[in-house]
Order: sequence, then C-alpha cells, then structure tokens
Amino acid sequence: MTGNTTPTAAPTGAETVVKQYIDDLILALHQIETAPMSDLLDALILALHEGNRVFVAGNGGSSTAAVHIASDLMAAPGTLDSGAQVVALTENIARVTAIANDFSYDEIFSRQLAGWGRPHDVLLLLSVSGRSTNLVRAARAGRERGMTVLAALGNAGEVADLADRSVIFGQADYGLTEDLHVALGHMAVRVLRGGVACRYQATAGAAAADVSRPATRAP
Repeated sequence: MTGNTTPTAAPTGAETVVKQYIDDLILALHQIETAPMSDLLDALILALHEGNRVFVAGNGGSSTAAVHIASDLMAAPGTLDSGAQVVALTENIARVTAIANDFSYDEIFSRQLAGWGRPHDVLLLLSVSGRSTNLVRAARAGRERGMTVLAALGNAGEVADLADRSVIFGQADYGLTEDLHVALGHMAVRVLRGGVACRYQATAGAAAADVSRPATRAP
C-alpha cells in the first residue's frame, strides 16, 4: 500500500441502512410540529370545501409527489363536490417543457398561475431546499393574485418567507422530506374523510375469484 492511497470505506449492508433509515424517518416524524401542520391542512381543506382550486408544484421527486397529492385529493370518495379541482402544475409535461423551452425553466409554474390563479385559490409548494427559483417565482405569482400560498419544505428558504403557512420537516434530507410530502397528502385525504382511514378491502367478487382459482404446481 502506497502512502498516498486513500482508504475506501467498507460498504454498508442493506440491513444496516434499512434500520438507519427507519430510525431517521421515525425521528423526522416525531419532530413534526403538529400545530403548523394542522394550520396548513386546515387552509387546504377549507379552500376545497369552498370551491376554490388547489395547485401543487415541486421539482424532481417533489414533482411526482405533487401529482400524487393532486390525484389522491380528487379521488377522496364522497368528500368533495363536483366543482372541486386539484391540479399538479407538473402533470402536463408538454406544457412544462414548452414554457421551459420558450421562456425559462424558472417560469414553468408562475406562467401557469398567470393564466389560472384566482383570489382565494391555494398554491401548495413542495421543496427540500426551499430555494428553487421556479418555486420562489410561483409563490410571488400566487401572492400577486391573492392566492393562499402554502409550503412544505425540508429547509426554511425564501419560499417559506413568501408563504402564508409553512411546515419544515425531514431535516433537509431529500429522502425523508419527499416521504413526508406524500404523508402530508395522505393526512389531507384523511382529514377530508373525517379522520377515517382508507383501507383496502377486497370486494366479494375478488375474494370469490381468489378462492376459486385452482392451485398451480411449480414445474
């Protein structure tokens, strides 16, 4: 071994990482301040019940969380009238790339809000850094249109300064914060359902099909 050789750390086994991640996630959950989270959810749910629209935006993993949240809120059974609208500003890739190509990636959300945002609508911004320029511009555009700006962040950056209500969670860890973005959406669905959990239940037909399906043998 030469003197200038940099030692490499031994690879960490999957089991160790799983345990560490579970511990980190449990800690992140315990660190969530329930009052700010409740205030944010109350504003979100109130807007839906009053017939105002909710727009959700984020980058990277948070962009898919935005689609997930919008989908879940619209699918919450029997809780919203037909006029309720929840839109993920990331869900139309053609629109997003057109704005990015013709103008700037920094404007992919703010330009959509310029056409759609109305007073009393809600803008929910998801970010780990809390500093993404396109989200900062979206927050400003929302405020200019009289929208309520909500933010779920891993770090208290400029987006938090522009938000009417914000929550900071996940210790600025991308994995933990993005996990909690999805959890926030699921909390919102449960609030809409009056606190009732949404659990899978097999239909009678599906259960019967499982029972009647013949067993197969491995070759």
